[in-house]
Amino acid sequence: MKYIIYTLLLVATGWTACTKMDHEYAPYLSNGEIFYTGVPTRLEVHPGRGRVELQFTRPKDPNVTRFVIYWSNRSKHLEIPATDVMVQKVIIPDLREGEYVFEMVAYDKAGNPSARGAAIVSGSSLGQAYEGNLQARRVTVANSQSGILLDFTSVDTVCRYTTLGYTTLPGAAGTMMYSNRDAFRDTLKDASLQLSVIKLKTAYVPPSGIDTFYARQELAVNLLAGKYVCTGQMTDNTTASLTGPYPWNVTLRPVTATQLELVDDDQTNDVYHKILSDGNGSYYGSFGVVFNLDNHYRVISVVNKYGQPSSNGRSAELDPSGVNTFDPVTRILRVKYWMNQPGSTHRTSFDETFTMK
Repeated sequence: MKYIIYTLLLVATGWTACTKMDHEYAPYLSNGEIFYTGVPTRLEVHPGRGRVELQFTRPKDPNVTRFVIYWSNRSKHLEIPATDVMVQKVIIPDLREGEYVFEMVAYDKAGNPSARGAAIVSGSSLGQAYEGNLQARRVTVANSQSGILLDFTSVDTVCRYTTLGYTTLPGAAGTMMYSNRDAFRDTLKDASLQLSVIKLKTAYVPPSGIDTFYARQELAVNLLAGKYVCTGQMTDNTTASLTGPYPWNVTLRPVTATQLELVDDDQTNDVYHKILSDGNGSYYGSFGVVFNLDNHYRVISVVNKYGQPSSNGRSAELDPSGVNTFDPVTRILRVKYWMNQPGSTHRTSFDETFTMK
């Protein structure tokens, strides 16, 4: 008798519980059960020029037939078919430069979508603003007896290569391409003796990028820029114990396309004129030589880097009786000039020959 009573109680309790559960979930089942298909995973956005590449891993659900990619707050979309390839890629074209958020939805054969907001990734479309901020690879240009010396700085991995355009000895267009990312030196042995401009174009591919972007620069070439051995004569009209330092190792360093400053490589490693005082190394204070040239390699003036005059009254002046010309064939500069200061119009005279190394 007790067994029968317990059985009736269990049946009644179970009926009541099921009725209550169905009542609570009825509103959600009025249109039938909701099915969500598999979600695309491992989404990546690879930037390009006015476009992006979206890469993803398709869900393992074999019923998935297509994918829809939404962006710009779902105002734009792109639909692509599903394939058997697990990792798929698709190009999203015609994007203005900027940041984008992409949402990906998978659909199965019955039209059931993956859960909204379950596959979202952001990325950038690149264009003129990005490219305009790129800098051409830094190259220092100098001349030498063996040709034009090019010293390249090191670059990171986004820099793929640099092309260099110049004029050759026969007057034809020459091109060099460099992909070495470390700092290095090269020599243009066939460069024109009248070379004035080198055109640089550096190619960059952003991280995970699908397109190449370029930075361009025209680099003015001063054929007098380089390392020299200076010989000649120096006469200090006020102090006989001050004599010339020849032979003297110097650098003619470009300031502009037609202006160079004389750097002392033996003593100060700066823009000062070295001298000997009783045979010992010294230099004229507040006096540094700057040569101004025309487009035919003629020296048209000499000025003092530290002022005309400097704080101690010293200035520089070209002596027109000199050759005052650079020969691009022999790579030799001959120039005469004075150092002037109050009390002695031409205190020191220099008659110097600079032979390029």
